[in-house]
Amino acid sequence: MRLGKYGMMIKKYLEETYPIRYNELVIDGTIMDKLLNREQEIRKCREIIQKQLEKKYPKPVTKEFIVMAKYNQMIESMTEELLQPILYEKI
Repeated sequence: MRLGKYGMMIKKYLEETYPIRYNELVIDGTIMDKLLNREQEIRKCREIIQKQLEKKYPKPVTKEFIVMAKYNQMIESMTEELLQPILYEKI
């Protein structure tokens, strides 16, 4: 399997912030398993957060493209912001 967006972000953060831990995981051969599991957890959290935000801020009742694009961008930005603390937890 290949790492997605979140897996790559976690890998980079781990490499830069915890190089010893990163090297231990590489040597053990468990780095990909850890990153893939963490990415899967984050994707599940992302879905939950996004659903909660959509419930709190319902979609506008319109078919205007610009209005819907702004709404989707708002939900996406808020979701990403709320994911930040989860992304950078130590593996």
